[in-house]
Amino acid sequence: MSIALRPKSAVPPAARARLHGPEARRRAGTAAALSLAAAWVHLAYAAPHLRQWWAYGAFFLATGAGQALFAPLILRRPRPWVIAAGVAGNVAIIAMYVVSRTYGPPLGPHAHVPEVAGPIDLATTAAEVCLVGVLLTMMRPVARRRVANLLVAFAVLLWALRLTGQLP
Repeated sequence: MSIALRPKSAVPPAARARLHGPEARRRAGTAAALSLAAAWVHLAYAAPHLRQWWAYGAFFLATGAGQALFAPLILRRPRPWVIAAGVAGNVAIIAMYVVSRTYGPPLGPHAHVPEVAGPIDLATTAAEVCLVGVLLTMMRPVARRRVANLLVAFAVLLWALRLTGQLP
């Protein structure tokens, strides 16, 4: 009776290169840089938002801290769950930006009063959109397809709600 030894790595060479090769490191570096850029802006604008209302400032502090902590995590541990968390977190931040600029913040002293979009916040949101795109390229093909389909379905749902008058 012979015992078949398992290969040292069960991950095929092509998948290993995709996860750990030079291109994967470049993508992780790009994701980290975009996340740090967005974090810097959120942390820089936390104080003015704290003066408006404590929860606005807390949101900016939490967002900035989360994005700053995400950068070294994606560099050191680009695991599928880390990538998925980065996509989910940044999509949520982008969604809050869109809501605050179209409908107004849902809570606080400026509730339901749309904010004016400025160049800094537009650039920050563009960086977050690019970050989501880079993170999608880091996902495995099946996961990438599922997440992309979910994002498109969510966008279609929002447009349908808006066009039927369910969203202002």
